[in-house]
Amino acid sequence: MKETVALLGAGTMGRGIAEVAALAGHAVWLYDPLEAALERALAEIRTDLQKMSEKGRLVGTPDEVLSRIRPTQSLEDCAGAAWVIEAAPEQLELKQELLGQLGERNPDNILASNTSTLSISAIAARVKHPERVLGLHFFNPAQRMKLVEVVGGLQTAPTLLERALELMRSWGKEPVQVVDAPGFLVNRVARPFYGEALRLHGEGIAKEHIDWILRGMGFPMGPFELMDLIGLDVNYAASSSVYQAFYGEPRYRPHPLQYQRVAAGMLGRKTGQGWYTYPPGPPRPPAPPPVQTQDTPLPLIVGPNSLARELRARFRHTENPAEARFVLDCRVKLERKHDLPANLPVVSLVWGHSASSAQAEFRERPVAGFSLVPPIGEQAIVELFAPLSGESEALKLAQTYFSAHGHHTLLLPDQPGGVGFRILALLINEAVSALAEGVASPADLNRAMRLGTGYPLGPLEWAERLWLKPLLRALEGLQAELGEDRYRPHPLLRRMVAAGLETFGNLSLAPHAKGDWQTREEEAV
Repeated sequence: MKETVALLGAGTMGRGIAEVAALAGHAVWLYDPLEAALERALAEIRTDLQKMSEKGRLVGTPDEVLSRIRPTQSLEDCAGAAWVIEAAPEQLELKQELLGQLGERNPDNILASNTSTLSISAIAARVKHPERVLGLHFFNPAQRMKLVEVVGGLQTAPTLLERALELMRSWGKEPVQVVDAPGFLVNRVARPFYGEALRLHGEGIAKEHIDWILRGMGFPMGPFELMDLIGLDVNYAASSSVYQAFYGEPRYRPHPLQYQRVAAGMLGRKTGQGWYTYPPGPPRPPAPPPVQTQDTPLPLIVGPNSLARELRARFRHTENPAEARFVLDCRVKLERKHDLPANLPVVSLVWGHSASSAQAEFRERPVAGFSLVPPIGEQAIVELFAPLSGESEALKLAQTYFSAHGHHTLLLPDQPGGVGFRILALLINEAVSALAEGVASPADLNRAMRLGTGYPLGPLEWAERLWLKPLLRALEGLQAELGEDRYRPHPLLRRMVAAGLETFGNLSLAPHAKGDWQTREEEAV
């Protein structure tokens, strides 16, 4: 007979987790102090089960599954459950009180929190026998999303984490064990996806263009349409929580533009107005132009990195400088860009600098900037940049060339790093930071970001695809030109490049921490 599960809270997450547990064959107590919340939750679960049944995805009938879920307004009913999962609002005192009360009523049950940002160690501090407290962070909607972060606090028993991993697998989930660090894994590593998009928007890039570019890279949604779906208030609260938990670390700083909309009550789809108005919602990107490369001007593609190789493999070009109409320079460091054929216009990759900085290196030539991130899909949008001194022949050649190869181009205000690469580079840098701190293994980190956010590649996988050395040089260039610490490359990335490493799979780090993020006292002596 399967163990009984109790869910504390009948909101969106609580009822979703209750449904998952019932589908896995458990008897479930669903607790909420409000009768109306329980009635609404059961109605929502029934509707979802009926849809599953209509699609042939339900074993048994909706009534059979619902019969395993018992609503209650009494915590006493939940005390006998073997597993208690709290899914109350994100308030530390409330979570401590609920799990503390259940811990007093039963010294043997396992107490879990579905918190997405609060410290498991802090929640356990008010619970009798804190070694039985852990985090089970489900993702919304819990019925559909496969990922669950299994989080150990400072005092969580290691054997309990193993039991939780096994339970989640039996529920059809793909659990990832992470340590009790601010934001855990996914919420922490994903912060630049929103934060850097907001900064780029504040620097003059249209939000629609940012969304189109990220979609073109394979992300299921752009940052602004995703914030509207999540709720600007929810996303802002998560950003603020991580920023505060890291004591004001600059790379987590929330942006005033988001706070402004939250304060105005423009919270996204749920209010009909966020970054976009609903309906109609965000505009769709224009269709890519047809491929017509017969008479396109051919470039000399310069550079050894993965982008240069992919461009040579997929785009028409020439190896003969005498035949080239322009240079497509894919090297990252500006100081490397001096050995070019004389007099040809230059279209320079701007991962580590602006088009204006490139123009300063080639005062006698027409110059433009471009950014494109491998792997280059059919929907990839090419970002183009004119120096502040103005448009030139180089820009026109780049527009003609990339359009002829079937890619939509966007002329954007001159920014170092561009849009897509700048956001991705900070996602990767944050992933390297989490890896260095032992938050999760490389494989689990990649898997969690794919499952929890729908990213087309895990951040560390993407770093390997880009090559680590040009990624490092680009971050160094961004920090130098933008002058902000949030672009500082993580020291682990520097060490890997110095050691000649290009993959994370064989990386030799300290043993994975057993549920503690901070250094243990005995290790610090």
